[in-house]
Amino acid sequence: MAVCRIIDTGVSPEQYEKVRDKVGARDNPPDGGQLHIAARRTDGTIRIIEVWDTREQAEAFGEKVRAAREEMGVGGALPPVEYLELHSLLTAQAPA
Repeated sequence: MAVCRIIDTGVSPEQYEKVRDKVGARDNPPDGGQLHIAARRTDGTIRIIEVWDTREQAEAFGEKVRAAREEMGVGGALPPVEYLELHSLLTAQAPA
């Protein structure tokens, strides 16, 4: 079952980009990841909203990110993660 995952990372955009590069998400999107949005919160930190095919796939990738954050000393304590059952997903199609 598809899930939406919401994470208030507690990290700056620069830290987010470093972790993203470390896990290779830019060049090799993780299995099961359908959508990834990184938005700047009013406090300047990054909030991530994602859609995954399954929670298990999201958690597996989350472990990879956790290990990278720990190795790099980014962000201190792990942020809270909220999982929601996906009800609907609408995306715009680019004209052909």
